[in-house]
Formats: sequence, C-alpha cells, structure tokens
Amino acid sequence: MRKHLTRHTCKLALCVLCALTLSACQGGGIPVRTEPTVTLPPASQPYIAPIGDAALAYTQPSTLFLPTVDGERLVAVTQEVGYSLARLDAESLVRSLLQAPGDAMTQPLGGDVKLALYGANPVEVSGDVATVNLAASALQLDRDALYLCAQAITNTLCTQKNIRYVNLLVMDRQIGLDLASTLPMGALTRNVTNIVSGTYEQALTQRVQPGEAAQDKRLNATVALYFPLRSRYGVMSEARNISFNGQTPEQMIAQILQTLSAGPVTTLDSPPIPLLEGLTTEAPVVDEPESGGGKRILLKFDSSLWDMLQNVGVPRVNFLASICDTLTTFIPNIAGLTVVVGEERIDHVMMGATDGVLFTDGLIRRADFAPFLLDNATLYFANPNGDGLVATLRPIAYYKRTNPRALLLELFAGPGEADSVQQLGSVLPTNTLGDADILGLALSEQTLLLNVSTKFSQALTGFSGQQARQLAYAIANTLLCSDRAKMLCLFQSGLNLPSPPGDVDWSGVFYPNPEYALQAGR
Repeated sequence: MRKHLTRHTCKLALCVLCALTLSACQGGGIPVRTEPTVTLPPASQPYIAPIGDAALAYTQPSTLFLPTVDGERLVAVTQEVGYSLARLDAESLVRSLLQAPGDAMTQPLGGDVKLALYGANPVEVSGDVATVNLAASALQLDRDALYLCAQAITNTLCTQKNIRYVNLLVMDRQIGLDLASTLPMGALTRNVTNIVSGTYEQALTQRVQPGEAAQDKRLNATVALYFPLRSRYGVMSEARNISFNGQTPEQMIAQILQTLSAGPVTTLDSPPIPLLEGLTTEAPVVDEPESGGGKRILLKFDSSLWDMLQNVGVPRVNFLASICDTLTTFIPNIAGLTVVVGEERIDHVMMGATDGVLFTDGLIRRADFAPFLLDNATLYFANPNGDGLVATLRPIAYYKRTNPRALLLELFAGPGEADSVQQLGSVLPTNTLGDADILGLALSEQTLLLNVSTKFSQALTGFSGQQARQLAYAIANTLLCSDRAKMLCLFQSGLNLPSPPGDVDWSGVFYPNPEYALQAGR
C-alpha cells in the first residue's frame, strides 16, 4: 500500500512540474531564475558567442515586381532575397530587383540596359518616403521605360510596411517625366492594379502643351518635403500633395518654400519656419552657370534669415539641408543651389566650433547632406516612476534604424532631447558602455546573439531585481525590432553572462515584451 502511494505521489509531482514548465514557456519575456534544490551544472546554450558583426546576414522569400515582356503590366514574383540586420531592407530589395533575370513571362528591369545603384547609400528611407538613386546607365532608357522601372521599384518597395512613397533619382538628380526635363515625376505610390500601359501617357497630360503658358498651367504632384529638426543635426521627410498654380520652376520653388514654412504634420521636433517665402528678397532663379555642371537654383534671402532660424531653434545646416534635399529631389535636372543671405554667398556652414560643411564653388549639392537624413528608431527607457518602460522615438541616421549595434549605442547613451517622450530614465548608468564594449553581434536562425565586455556586469552592480528586469526588457524590446530576430541571447566575453542576485537569469534566452513597456503608459 505504501509503495503504491509513493508511486502515485511521484507521478502527481511530475505532472505538476510539467504543467509549470509549459506555462513558463508560454509566457515568453525574460528568463526567470529559480533557486534549485539540487546543484546542477547550468544548461549550455546551442550558440557560439560572436566576435564582430559579420554574421548578421540572412535570406528570406520576398516579393519583387518585374515588367512583362510587352511592358504592359507588372508581375509579382517571389524570390529569395539576401538581407542583413546591418543594412537597410529597402536597399537589399532594390539590389535584388535590379539583378532579377526575368523569365518567359517577365523581362529584367531596364531590359537590355544594365541598371545599378549610385553612391554609398543609394536607397534612402525617412518616414514613409523612400528615394532610390540610380547610376548613369539609367540615362540610356527612354523616358517611358524609365517610368516603368520607377513604378516597378515603387511597387516592390511598397511591400515594406513602412514605405508608401518612392522618389527616383539618377546620379543625385531628378530626371523628370518628359524629354526636356520640365515636368517633375514627383513621389510615386503603388500601382495597385499592376497595369502600367498608358499610365506614362496619362502622367504626361499635365505637361505644358504647345500654345499654353507654363505660368498658367496647373500641376498636381506629390512632393517629398524634408523638414529641419531642432534638437539634433538632420532632416526628416514627409510626402505632401501640392497643387501648383503654374509650372515655371520659379513658381514651383516659391510654393514649395511656402509649404515647408508651414511645418510638418507627423515629423516630431521640427517647428514651423514662419514667413520663409517672405524673407526672399528676389524671386527664385533657375540658371546654368558658365562653369557648367548643370542647372542651379539661386535663392536670395534677407539678412534676418539667420536670426529667424535662431528664434525657432533650427540650426543653419538643417535649414540648408531641408531646402536643398526638397528642391533637388523634385525639380528636374538641378545640380544644386546657390544661397545668398544679405550680401553674403553661403560657401560653408558651421556645426559648433570646429565641424562644418564646405560647399565647393558655392554650390550646395544634395550629396553634401547625405549624413543628415534621419529616421525614427524606437528605444525603451524607464518611466518616471521606475516601475515600467516607455517606448520613445528618436531620429537617427536612416541607415542605422534597425542596426543592432547602432540601437545599443543609442540605448547606452540614455534619454535625449530629441526623443518623442521626455522625462524618462536610463536603464543603465549613462555612457558607462560604448562601442568597444559590444564585442560582437550575430544572427542564428531567429535568435540575435550579443557578446558584451565585462563592463556590462560591472554596470549592473547594485541593481535591484526591478532594475535588472527593466534593463533586460529594454534591450530585448529595442533590439528585436526586425521581423527576423525573435529572441536574444547574451554572452559576456564569450561566456554565458553571470547572474547576480535577483530573479533574472542572464544566461537564458530573452523574448520581447511590449506589454511591460505599456505598464508605464497607463
């Protein structure tokens, strides 16, 4: 009888243990350490601690849009695309699209013309606006063929959940829809029918016809506006539909300046710039300098411009980046801008006491501001009460928005003035960890591996259990922002991270927990 009871008791205990184990697995979040009744060696992870960031690449089936052989419509094809957490997904998509060979039903993008990307960062994404910069080979295409390529690129990029508008440039210039480069292409949106035959001719109906005056021909177009930020150096983009009263470049420039002056709708930390158009002392001029190099826009402002920018808190370099990026992205065949404030031609602009940007021959080019285009990254910091996390948006270089190393460095830096939510607390002592303390990052299937230096454990000295949980969730929620990485595993100097007193098992696998962050918003 006693033997039967003992066996029954053991079975019951095993059932309870299994139930507890299953419920813990379903909960996700961070691994919680329980005090063992028997001392056993820790379970080893099936991962190897990374050194460097070379192993962040992966492949994934993706949708690309290629033109049919007759060029009448676009066809969605599924293809394995090579991605990397350290590179913009949009750039990976466009590179695969340009290399897609076509088949019996479809043709390669550009047909017999081999298309390529231009520049160090040829695909930009800010807000919901993407800009693709093609190399000079695109100039071999007829305008209708270039438009077909632009629509194929647009449909492909709009499969990304954060992209709605696409600009196409060739070597940093807007080419325009017509052969004379007078009608802007504007920002394109996805063609939901995939039928492109006739759409180019329909777009051309807005151009100035023989016998019509350009200043009286109205134009409706979607314009990518680049708004200057206040709390850090940079600009962010929004698309806006603008009805132009006329199609002379001078009219379009003046109306764009007026729209920029009113300020953004969704971009944070960008104030309106009142009376911007009113500060121009002469009408904008589009000319071609004798030195050659293409057309330029000449803008002359009153000397009070700098004081006005200082009053609204906008750095000069941000203002120049704003008008340069906006105008050169939309107005066709513009090489750059020349800006005169008072009687002074702007040949350079300073950022603090020692840094600045130099404009060769006084021509302000789009490429001068490549590092200034920003996009919002989501970071997690402690709420004012210290009992939860708050998600905040921070503008950072657009190509770093999903880069795990860049996100960690932003998290290590603590809350900032440009964050969308203020009065938050750091989850680590601010600036105690730096780039050298991130020894390596890698992706293994759906698990992101992070190897940190011993300074990580030192920074946790004196942490309570609540603070440890906050840090664990802040790191997991911030880094697991892509659709690929679902889990996080930490190492310290190549070994499992030691767990100080508390209930967080740092040697386990971490899952994101957005609900923990929502606690602070209630």
